[in-house]
Amino acid sequence: MSDFLIPKGHTTSTEDVTEKERLEYWIDMICDEFVQLDCSTDQKTDFKGELRGSKLDNIRISEVGASRQHVTRSKKQIAKSTESEFLLSLQLEDVGIVNQDGRIAELHPGDFALYDSTRPYTLHFDRPFRQIVLQIPYDSLAEQFLRPENITARRVSAGTAVGALTSQFIQSVAGRMDILSAQERGAINHHIIELIALAMGSMSSLRELDGQSIARTAMLERIKQYIEINIRHPQLTPAQVAKHHHISERYQRMLFASTGTTVSRYILNKRLELCGEALENRALSDYSITQIAFSYGFNDAAHFSRKFKERYGVSPKEYRYRKKNARSAG
Repeated sequence: MSDFLIPKGHTTSTEDVTEKERLEYWIDMICDEFVQLDCSTDQKTDFKGELRGSKLDNIRISEVGASRQHVTRSKKQIAKSTESEFLLSLQLEDVGIVNQDGRIAELHPGDFALYDSTRPYTLHFDRPFRQIVLQIPYDSLAEQFLRPENITARRVSAGTAVGALTSQFIQSVAGRMDILSAQERGAINHHIIELIALAMGSMSSLRELDGQSIARTAMLERIKQYIEINIRHPQLTPAQVAKHHHISERYQRMLFASTGTTVSRYILNKRLELCGEALENRALSDYSITQIAFSYGFNDAAHFSRKFKERYGVSPKEYRYRKKNARSAG
């Protein structure tokens, strides 16, 4: 097996224990480094494995070299874990198999594929292998795609232009981890995510449209629909909305900034609009203003009155009175 790209530093190896302990030690190693996994092999003697790891900004980069094995991430393991991330396997030597969501990606040197830690998957290696593995926070990539599950277990070939560019860049970064400054690591972290999104997006036929991706436009519409459906719930907040859609609040703010508003303002305006319609509704005349306000997610009558007056120029009571008189005059 060739020399590792990642310089020695954070290195763990089965050479550190007796041959009898190696497989169990290896399983503990990969669980500590990655996510909760099961690992099996029919190689009962002379099992070998080495792992080196480092970190960019929020992406962890590791290099794995080991004997043949089969790795499983099961529903049971997912249920007892808290990890939520995409993993990327970039094959360096021999062949690796990634199986998730009913798809199988066969990786040859230079190829890579993504898989999702929140759903079951398997990895299989028939012979000794070497890979680079990236651990990427879920929302860093999920926010780029309408249906993140569609990008898992899809082979990105080193034979394509964007595949080769991404693969070579990641390998180059791995080989220089010991000389990168903190500032450089942050910038490279960002570029790696952009390259992966570009590579996966080109496979999924996603294209830029008027400076904004189709996926981002679709995500914005999904969020708006979710807000409108759940507008009556007081617990509807920007943080809760972002969490429901598996995206960061920062990314959510960026989506709404493109429309000239914020998530909080969108929720507030939608609530005020519905309250205004309810105050005009003759069928709801027996309901108090406070009852109407609270039924659309407000939990403070004074706050509601103040915001309503800012929006409509009059108090809720005056607004209702004027609408009633207008109906009578009509």
